[in-house]
Amino acid sequence: MYKITATIKKPGGSDVQWIRFSEVKLTMSECEKLLFKPKEAGKSFGDKVKLKDFLCIKVKNRDTW
Repeated sequence: MYKITATIKKPGGSDVQWIRFSEVKLTMSECEKLLFKPKEAGKSFGDKVKLKDFLCIKVKNRDTW
């Protein structure tokens, strides 16, 4: 089990602390793709998300901080 933490930076929004648990190790770019909001009708592109202070560490289970 991996604990992934980061700060989400979206255009036009405030920074948000993010935590995710995963069975497999993920890279920062893989996590950014998970958070990407696809194109909506009337928009020319989707909302891109950038991560800051990214950290992916191995933990024994969800209760391990």
